[in-house]
Parts: sequence; C-alpha cells; structure tokens
Amino acid sequence: MDSTTVVSDPTRRRRRAPSALLVVLAMATGACGGQPDGGPGAAAEVAVRGSGGVNAEVHQGAPHLVLISFDGFRHDYMDRYAAPNFQRVAAAGVRADRLIPVFPTKTFPTHYSVATGMYAENHGIVGNTFWDPARGAEYELSDRDVVEDGTWYRGEPIWVTAERQGMVSAAYFFVGTEADVMGVRPTHWRPYDGRVSRNARVDQALAWLADDPASRPHVITLYFSDVDDAGHTYGPDSPETGAAVAEVDAALGRLLDGIEALPHGDQVYVVLTSDHGMMPAPGARAEGLDLDVLPGVRMITSGPYASLFVDEGGASRAPALRDSIAAMLPHGAVYLRADVPERFHYSADPRIGDLVVIMEPEWTVVRQDRLPVRDSYTHGWDNRTLGMGGIFLAMGPGIAGGQRIEAFESIHIYPLMAHVLGLTPNPEADGSLQVLLPVLAGR
Repeated sequence: MDSTTVVSDPTRRRRRAPSALLVVLAMATGACGGQPDGGPGAAAEVAVRGSGGVNAEVHQGAPHLVLISFDGFRHDYMDRYAAPNFQRVAAAGVRADRLIPVFPTKTFPTHYSVATGMYAENHGIVGNTFWDPARGAEYELSDRDVVEDGTWYRGEPIWVTAERQGMVSAAYFFVGTEADVMGVRPTHWRPYDGRVSRNARVDQALAWLADDPASRPHVITLYFSDVDDAGHTYGPDSPETGAAVAEVDAALGRLLDGIEALPHGDQVYVVLTSDHGMMPAPGARAEGLDLDVLPGVRMITSGPYASLFVDEGGASRAPALRDSIAAMLPHGAVYLRADVPERFHYSADPRIGDLVVIMEPEWTVVRQDRLPVRDSYTHGWDNRTLGMGGIFLAMGPGIAGGQRIEAFESIHIYPLMAHVLGLTPNPEADGSLQVLLPVLAGR
C-alpha cells in the first residue's frame, strides 16, 4: 500500500463510544519520566477535581486504556530492526503504513496532540520551547514549574476527559500528565525521571490493571525515551538505535505477557504509536541567521524550523524582515505567521511567533555565531516528510488480525480512545472518529 496516502474524513462527525477495553501504546517524543512506588514521586499521586480515585459505578465494567509513548520510534524501524513483539501486535491486529505527527515534529507538541486530538495551534503547546507574548513568559520543557502549570495547556487530554467523567486514570510519564490541565491531573502521576527502569514502569502499569475494579485506572500512560536518545546520538541507521529498539521491544513483550496473565486480559486492546521519526542534520547543511543585521528580531527556536518574534512595530516591519531573512536562507521557506500554509495548522496562536522558518529536509537554521562543527541527528521538519513519520499498531478482541491501513494524522487517536472507553470526547478536538472506526470489527 502506498505509504504516502493519507486517510481522511471530511465529515468529522463524532460519536459516543461503546464499551470496550483498550490499551494504547504511543511511541513518542523525548520528554517524560517518573519514580517507582515509594520513591521521590510517590507523593505526587493525587486526584484534583477529578474522579477522586474511585470509578463511577457506570465505569467499573468499562474498558481500560494504556497509552505508551516510545519516543522517536520511526515508522520503518520495526522492519529494519528485530522487534518481535511489535510484529506480534501487527500480526494480531492492524498496522498503519505510518503515523503522521503534527507540525512541528517535536516531542511536546506531538505528544500533546496524541493526547488531545488537537493541532498545536489549538492546544497551545506549539514547541518544546516557545514564547507567550500575552504572558510575557517562556515555556521551556526543562523548567519544572512551567511544565507542571496547567494554565499553559489548552484542550482536554484523554486522562482529563476520563477524570472529569468519573473514570480513574494513571500516568507513568506522558507530556501534560504532570500539569493540572483544567485543574485536573491523573489520579496517579509522577514527575519525569528518566532514571526509572523500563521494567519498573511496565510492572506498575500491570499493577494498576490488576487493582480492584472500584479504583482500577481505566486510562494509563507510559513513556520510554530509549529509541529517541539513541537516534539523536548515533542516528537512525546505527546498531545503537537497533539495540534501543530491542530494549523497548522487550518492555512491550513484558507488558503483553502481563496483560495475557490477567483474568480480564482477553478484553484488552493494545495500540502502539509514536510521536515522530529521526533524520540526519549534516553540519554542512546548516544555514546561519545573522541577528546583528536584524535589529529587534528574537529567535526563540532553531533547527529544522525557527520561531521569530519582532519587537517594536512588529506588524509593520515583518514583511520586509521576511524578505531579508529569506535571502539569508536559500534552503528555508520564511512565512509571516498568517501565511504559513494551511496544511501545517500552525498560524492561529501568537505563541508561534511573528515569522516562521521551515527548512528543507536535512537542512537547519541556526544563529550565525552557532554554526555546528559536526553532523547530528534530529527531528522537527515538515510533518509529511517520510523520515518524520511514526507508527500506529493495534490489537484486541474488536480488531481483526492482518489489517494494513494507510497513513493518517495523529490527531485521530484521541477520538478512538474516547470511543472505546465510552467517554464523551471534547467537541473541540480536531480529530475524527471516522478515520479509525473501520479498524474496529462490528463497530
């Protein structure tokens, strides 16, 4: 099947979900972590204006969902490297040619789009780092206070949808689970700590799934950064990346075996996704932006794309600055925010900047005084670039084996999750249930 074909549905109708049991594994970006039970993060397990840690009676027989992000797992890795447990899921259910992340193809925006079903311009997490002109403040993924401040986040992630409707949720890392979005966190959550072992994360998820029905989480998130870490350091073609794929594959196998051992294991759906891929960024293909000749221009992000703010008189100066910057970047497209092509869905939010630069694949833009001296590997380019594609696989009692579907956008995962959980989805989500509904037999 042509992996460049995109599944879409112009009607975008949403339906209330029937009962089913789902485990969603989302291979994602590089930005989540946590502590084992009893460790430093144990005190962070709280319920805030959500379910209160008890499932409403109507939900106690409802499905369960485990959303796992394998950061940086490119769409072709499971064919290039030994991954028997990923293949196990594919053989038993459905596999997409690739998953198309939202733009920009960075960890925080792409993860939060999987969770909310919204484009970055709508959910507000427009990058790993960005400036908010209304606040006069910067969001930075390494700033713990900012990351845990729910007022930065818009939309309604799946765990908030669940908690607000009386369904218990739990998170062993995922972008947004550390914040009180709409005043709500998962009942159980942990601040990111990448030192926690893969087995500890999987074992805690299995323990949650084995809990008493009254308090058992129905939405569980997990996150693993191993593949992204190896890809950034050694590249997508390296034996180190292959070894990282084997490590997360083993963690997946541990989870699958544990689910099968549960009394209700035959009612579990498993869905695997990822946030983005990985590509080379040759040092010789970096183009410099000389800010000394662009007074009043601030570069907030750089690399495969750039976000630029113009200080005084920005609206009147921006067109001329756009033309000046374009002349400096022969391998980049420079846009006024309002003129960013519609397919990127990256113009509605002022956090995006006054000017946006999108570089050609494998080309990057950096400050003139920070030109790289060596090659590297990264992500962040056009989300339709093949090397930026992630994965989507699913198996379970409602999914016939051996299905292969075309590429689709990651925003459509949220309505599927709400559907199988029997939850009413956020009506403002951009995703459509109609895109993935056909993978559910008899639905």
